[in-house]
Amino acid sequence: MEERLRINAEDIAFVKRALADDRSAQRELVRRYQGPIFAYIYRWMRNRADAEDLTQDVFIKMFRALSTYSRKSSFRAWLYRIARNRVIDFIRRKKPAAINIDKVVIAGKGSPVKTYSRAATTETIEDTIAELPPIYSEVLLLRHRDELTYEEIVDATGLVLGTVKARLHRGRALLRKKLDEVKLL
Repeated sequence: MEERLRINAEDIAFVKRALADDRSAQRELVRRYQGPIFAYIYRWMRNRADAEDLTQDVFIKMFRALSTYSRKSSFRAWLYRIARNRVIDFIRRKKPAAINIDKVVIAGKGSPVKTYSRAATTETIEDTIAELPPIYSEVLLLRHRDELTYEEIVDATGLVLGTVKARLHRGRALLRKKLDEVKLL
């Protein structure tokens, strides 16, 4: 928790400097969050070009709206909310047939057999999460992949804390049930 508070304090300092047109602070905000925001968007879009475009849009929107950041929530949660809103807007406009979650293969150490086994397990878990209703998969990914706190998920999604906790609980239960069916648990 102390680490998150420290990082948020640093983010706020960069925001203040970025608002004063400090280019190095602006670059640092992009450096810190470009990868995680791209990964978050890519898991929804499953299209690299769209994810890259949306990531760029998120940072443009962030810089335009930086003066509205109230510091009531963490900067990270505020930025994820912008990303979430951009994805939702894009989906509404484009209306794709299906949106899945990225299949992430973990880089492992050790034998190739163990690495393959972990990658296959990760892929199965990601595929299973993708099969869950979006209301559950979104909070599961924000909590466990992106490691957002409950409060950051509340800020990022606009949901109330009780709803976030309920969706996480129900999503985990559904995930366990589906993983039991494929004999992964």
